[in-house]
Amino acid sequence: MRKTILMMFIMALCTTLSAKSKVFSVTVANTLGIERRDMPVVIDIEDELSDDIQVATALVTCNGTEIPCQLDDFDQDGEYDELIFLADLKGKEKKVYSITISEEGAPRNYKSRVYGAIAIRDRSAKNQKHLPILSLTVPASSNSYQYVYPHGPLLESEYVGFRIYCDHRQSVDYYGHKNKQLELSETQFYPTKEQKSTTYGDDVLYTGSTYGCGTMHGWNGTTSVMFENVRSRTYTLAAAGPLRTIIETVNRGWKISPESKPVDVRTRYILYAGHRDVLVEVKFSRNVGDLRLSTGVTDIVGSESYSDNSGIRACWGRALAGNNPKVYDEHTVGLAVCIPKQYYKGDSHFTNGKEKNPDQAYVALLGTKSDRLHYWFSATCDIESFGFPDSKAWFSHLADWKEDVMNPVKISIAKGK
Repeated sequence: MRKTILMMFIMALCTTLSAKSKVFSVTVANTLGIERRDMPVVIDIEDELSDDIQVATALVTCNGTEIPCQLDDFDQDGEYDELIFLADLKGKEKKVYSITISEEGAPRNYKSRVYGAIAIRDRSAKNQKHLPILSLTVPASSNSYQYVYPHGPLLESEYVGFRIYCDHRQSVDYYGHKNKQLELSETQFYPTKEQKSTTYGDDVLYTGSTYGCGTMHGWNGTTSVMFENVRSRTYTLAAAGPLRTIIETVNRGWKISPESKPVDVRTRYILYAGHRDVLVEVKFSRNVGDLRLSTGVTDIVGSESYSDNSGIRACWGRALAGNNPKVYDEHTVGLAVCIPKQYYKGDSHFTNGKEKNPDQAYVALLGTKSDRLHYWFSATCDIESFGFPDSKAWFSHLADWKEDVMNPVKISIAKGK
């Protein structure tokens, strides 16, 4: 019996010793002279950390203090693709982090600072139990808008909430927060009167058939071209916390015009904890120098517009989330997109001319000769107890925001043992 126990102990010890692990030193540098909080540090596991360890868990520390981190497996193949953590840095500060990756264990548990979800609608009259899912693919002939709850996947940080409509528009709708908190798991974009009278926010934007806040569409020279002409549409919850949430859409066989060559378009919407802005990463199945593209923000009726003529397109105005003022409250909303100069091709505007709630938008024209592009969008509203008092403050903030997103932290990795 003793020999058996001893052998089992030796085998367990050998298994523990044989489990692969590696330690890396990561230096993160703030390139700006201002303090910055919750700066994303994103590391490709295979390319930058290890291609010989199937990572099961990771530990990030700074000066001996554990820092929350997140492992993401985008293609659900059982192998993590990226490791991320958030850094707080003073002006021009550098910090050194230690990263330990191991083949054994499980991702460490941290309180989530973001929320992401997609669900199939339960149409029962009472005790609705909407079915959470990870992904949905439909043919172009199927309109999933009424079958996905609440009309599209959700992503939320403490500052903002968004949903992406599950139809040809794929418009980004905006949910304003009263306080810095997560609440979409409870309200699902539809807060009750009781919730709105306390600490909860509300749906504050009417998107119509426009970009809403920052969707990418095509451009025909006059108006945007949405995703009507596709083979299929896919909506995926690619990551759900604790530090970032990612919604991915895929439009296969998209044709902007009858003459254009079809292309598959994968769009990732990435929202980090501590942020009100969303990074949009677009990957095409081929180089798209032949395509005219666009993004922008809804032109709220009577809104004040803003452009710096080099990538910022924004507005500030009074908005209703729907057509009926007896149902929806009116709120002041600020919207903005920020385009890197290599993709920015100018500004435009369109309107359908309707008198009531016209579908109109402030447009930023896009283009790339390669198979990818990226940009950001952001939003604010008067519900916020932490927001901007007027358009002047919002438009002034956008210059600081542009400097921030165009100057990410610098990351250098050194292998330890």
